[in-house]
Amino acid sequence: MKIPDTKTKSDSGSVLVVALVMSVVLAIILGSYLTLVASRNRITMRSQAWNEAIPVLEAGIEEAFTHMYDDQDSAGILLASNGWSAVLINSNLVYQKTRHFNSASFFNDKSYYVVTLSNATTTQPVIYSQGFVPAPLGTNYISRLVQVVTTNPVIFSKAVAATGAVSLGGHATVDSFNSSNPLYSSNSMYVPSLREANGGVVTDSTNRPAISVGTGQIFGRTDTGPGGTVTTSGGGTVGDLAWGSGIEPGYTNNDMNVTYPDQTAPAGYIGWLAPVPGLILPYSYGGTNYTYRLSGGNYTQSGAFSISGQTMVVTGNATFVVTGNFSMSGQSFIYIAPNASLQLIVKGSTTSLSGGGVVNGSGVAANFSYIGLPSNTSISYSGGSAFIGTINAPEADFSITGGSDMFGAVIVKTFTDSGGSSVHYDESLGGNGLLIMTSYTEL
Repeated sequence: MKIPDTKTKSDSGSVLVVALVMSVVLAIILGSYLTLVASRNRITMRSQAWNEAIPVLEAGIEEAFTHMYDDQDSAGILLASNGWSAVLINSNLVYQKTRHFNSASFFNDKSYYVVTLSNATTTQPVIYSQGFVPAPLGTNYISRLVQVVTTNPVIFSKAVAATGAVSLGGHATVDSFNSSNPLYSSNSMYVPSLREANGGVVTDSTNRPAISVGTGQIFGRTDTGPGGTVTTSGGGTVGDLAWGSGIEPGYTNNDMNVTYPDQTAPAGYIGWLAPVPGLILPYSYGGTNYTYRLSGGNYTQSGAFSISGQTMVVTGNATFVVTGNFSMSGQSFIYIAPNASLQLIVKGSTTSLSGGGVVNGSGVAANFSYIGLPSNTSISYSGGSAFIGTINAPEADFSITGGSDMFGAVIVKTFTDSGGSSVHYDESLGGNGLLIMTSYTEL
């Protein structure tokens, strides 16, 4: 028996339509899925590129730190070197460098950074570093920009820094050299033929005069408090090395307004041991016998410390705190061995360094530092040897007599040179300090 075929052409057409509709729906779903996957892939790639921009720009930050440390002197004249260019942005002088990464570098995808250094010669340089990474599918770049504020806490940026009056006597000269640069020193020592005119003298004083140069010479810039003046007489000079007499235009200013922080004693100094005199068996060093020896470490003297005709040798890196007055007289002297250093901290009101003075065997100012605490209000130096070191005593009236020169820098309340002593500022005390990052902000 033959069963008749009841399927009509309309039924076949309906199935085909359904199949076509399902195919379209599946195609739409598949297309949407593929589009979603591609979109997510692009988002992932973009996110990776976004994240990769950070190490690129941080490479720029590292280059800026290195440049600030290695490629400048105290005047900042080497900042436009090693691929850095001096440019003007909004009338401000900045230094800028662009570095592209090739296939041989860690970043091998044509990434690059642009780093800009602003306020480079101040104590608060600002770094702007922008990293560029190729966007997904090779269209344009993704970039991120950060601002890094740093601090370069330069303590001794001038030959003489004071809050009160500054007075030079005789034919005193203030100039500069750089013990860390062979172009401006000989075996780290000062020589007149290699000196520079960066021996600045500054004060907060508003006196008229606030800085009295007299017949002396200041080869460097001066600054006083508002209304303060700088005066010369009898051929006295303020200016560059080639300047004749009087004050060179641009070498004085009266906008000084600086506070020098009071110094503090090291923690735990009260428990340190006092230096012991070798009364029976003197301390021998280099064929010379000494009364006291600081072999390195920490020492303290409770009350006054006075030596008259006695001597002291420092053979290590020593810190000596004196809670009373400090005085040297007669044939006394302190000898700091070439590989040693001394930090002398005085709390008493009066310090008198006479006799043979402090002999810095290394000839490097950084190896001897005198620190006057707030109660230390008077310091005098009349030693027979040159003073090679630094003085940081913001509350002290300082005077130097006897004609011995100073090599280093001073921060005091008032500065009086009545013996014609010259001050040779060591620029290495104020340049190439270690930068410290104080803020990191993405812009």
